[in-house]
Order: sequence, then structure tokens, then C-alpha cells
Amino acid sequence: MKQHQFWIVKDDNSLAYCKKKLEELYAENGYVEVEWTTAKTRTQRQNRALHVYLRELALTLNEKGLDCSMVLKDGVTAIKWTDHLVKEHIWRVVQEAQTEKKSTRDLDRSELSMIYDIINRHLGEKFGVHVPFPER
Repeated sequence: MKQHQFWIVKDDNSLAYCKKKLEELYAENGYVEVEWTTAKTRTQRQNRALHVYLRELALTLNEKGLDCSMVLKDGVTAIKWTDHLVKEHIWRVVQEAQTEKKSTRDLDRSELSMIYDIINRHLGEKFGVHVPFPER
């Protein structure tokens, strides 16, 4: 069974625990993949909030009758928004233009707020749509 877990190592105690856990996992499975970053990227709470926001924005756009073809420039057929479509056609477009980063995983905490502000301002001015970013 695949399990994806992450560890935040910020002191000697958490470093020792992480090492111990890696040794245990290796002993049990004979294989462990490790990925790390030293940048303070978005938090798990921000990640969850981002996905709630994407879902809420999709619902709000659909409720207002703003299908993809009305919001996007590329003339996509009239289809309903989903959180995935919002992420790919609204969020990621702004994200890449502002940060040159492809993945939301690579965003730092302030970039997440900046991208939200740009999208919120644009959708508010052009369509009267405002979806607050979830606090939790």
C-alpha cells in the first residue's frame, strides 16, 4: 500500500525522529523514496484551503451562469466549472504568469496570497464574483 507522508524538520528533535522513522520504514519495506525542500512553501493548511477555494469558486461561477466559455478567452464550449478546471484555467495561468512556477506545491506562503488577490480582484471587477479564501 502506498502511503504519502511528509515531515517538517525544524530542530534536532524532529531530525532525530525523522531519521528513526526512515530507518524503520527501510527495515520494513527495503525501499523508501525521499523528497525534500528547504524553502518554506505553502503549509498543509494552505493547501487544503486552496482546494476548498477552487471547489467553492467553481460552484459560485456555475451558480452565476458563468460557464467556461464566458470566462475564458479561448472559447471553450459551454461546460460547467469543476475545481480541476478552475485550477488549470484560472489559478495556474495566473500562477505561472506571476511566479514562473508550474506546480502549486512550489508556491511559498506569500505567493499563494498574491495569486488569490489577483484572481479575486479580476473576477470581482469583471463578473461580480467574490469567493473568500478559506481561513481553515
